[in-house]
Amino acid sequence: MWSFRRCLNTFTQESLKRWMHHCVRDTIFALSSGHGKCGVAVIRTSGPASQKALHLLTKWQSLPPPRQVKLASILCPRSGELLDRGLVVWFAGPNSFTGEDCCEYHVHGGPAVVSGVLQALGSLQMLRPAEPGEFTKRAFQNGKLELTEVEGLGDLIHAETEVQRRQALRQMSGELGQLYQRWSQQLIRALAHIEAFIDFSEDDNVEEGVLVAVDEVVEKLRKELEEHLEDNRRGERLRDGVQVVLAGATNAGKSSLLNVISQKPTAIVSSIPGTTRDVVEATLNIGGYPIILSDTAGLRDSEDPVEREGVRRAKARCLDHPISCFI
Repeated sequence: MWSFRRCLNTFTQESLKRWMHHCVRDTIFALSSGHGKCGVAVIRTSGPASQKALHLLTKWQSLPPPRQVKLASILCPRSGELLDRGLVVWFAGPNSFTGEDCCEYHVHGGPAVVSGVLQALGSLQMLRPAEPGEFTKRAFQNGKLELTEVEGLGDLIHAETEVQRRQALRQMSGELGQLYQRWSQQLIRALAHIEAFIDFSEDDNVEEGVLVAVDEVVEKLRKELEEHLEDNRRGERLRDGVQVVLAGATNAGKSSLLNVISQKPTAIVSSIPGTTRDVVEATLNIGGYPIILSDTAGLRDSEDPVEREGVRRAKARCLDHPISCFI
């Protein structure tokens, strides 16, 4: 059993390494900062051809010192035309975000400049545009980030409130990964004790009470897992936002309340019953927590087919989101 497991583990690791090598053998590039006009835009390359691309775009004969910012004239590799004067940072693998040779071009953020540099990189046959999230994917494949850290990085990029930022930073720091790693180690140790008992119990080479000890460890771990899962999805709610639905009779003040809380005329307010037909949403930041507040049609019987559809949507929204405020 042990020999089979070792062989299987070795085969799996070697297959995974070959697959990862096949996946990351090319060099990718992409705009790493946000789109739109800005003061500075960051364009990144990652892969074995990053060094050659740097030489072609700057005409430098040698690489700059790693992790040091250098001013450079960024040129079109085919025509030699000056595209921009910006800052270049070289990261030699494995001491980079992705674990590969990387280069960052900090150029002016005008659309024409960014487009010109991207087209210059795209004209090189040894480079290809990166797929969405591929830099982070390579960081994970090369052991620079754990899966929980990858998720934390995504949450940090999309964080809109202070509490979301704090949660993402805790996850990026490895807090959740350390907890899962401890559980994994406990399970592996328990499995090893059970297998040793099965294989060697007749030889009197296994201590007495090993199964009782394993049972205690597994039972304790089961309780920890249940407590961890029974948190009412607090992390998910914080990531996606708390859905609050305003529901009730017509002309009860739902739209007025939405406008007061959001501090702008989000919904139309009228003395005519049934003004609100569709669901009107406002995304708010209340005390650092993301809140999605929904105004709905008044709940009443109506002969108007459009209003009936609005009432149906209001009831469906109340069922989908248990946090509802009835007025």
